[in-house]
Amino acid sequence: MLISCDMSMDSSALSRSMSASTEDASRKVEKSGAPASFTATVNVYQQVGSVVTEHKGDSNHYKTVEETLQSFAYGPYGGTIKSDWPLLNGKNVIMNNVTNYNLDPVSGAISGSNHSVIQVVDEAKQVVAVLQANGTIDGSLLGAEISMNWTLKEVLGKKINARGKVGGLFTWAVFNDETMSLEYILPNGTFTLTGTYN
Repeated sequence: MLISCDMSMDSSALSRSMSASTEDASRKVEKSGAPASFTATVNVYQQVGSVVTEHKGDSNHYKTVEETLQSFAYGPYGGTIKSDWPLLNGKNVIMNNVTNYNLDPVSGAISGSNHSVIQVVDEAKQVVAVLQANGTIDGSLLGAEISMNWTLKEVLGKKINARGKVGGLFTWAVFNDETMSLEYILPNGTFTLTGTYN
């Protein structure tokens, strides 16, 4: 079982060419100057085999040092971002997470902190934006609620100031009433991103 949300990104990815939609969004921001509010939603799921979790000694403390979430359509999971901000709308997400958390061995309660680096990529899988997010994770053996603050980083010299909040419920197990036991599923969750840009 694993929890986390850190998205790290190699700086070389920023050297790739921006998509036309990225340029359009940048021009609109430059013209208006005033902050614009937006909302975005996306379903992400855990990339199989991407998780590395360490148990920190004789304690209830764990650290997920590697985890990748993505939104590329896979059966009922994933799908492109839905947003009223053209920079994000129709794009996919690759999210790398690092999570520190405590797991109560009796109640199964989970609580901790999460750091994410979120790459927004176009159809050609070129990076058009990178967000960094930090926040908390609270949940149980079924899943956890993640709540973070995020900021947009500079992309190819374009200065877009953007920040806000991102949150959602990430689920990795469901309770089967017939067998009275947990059934593990492909870890996934739908996240909502809100904020402003200018």
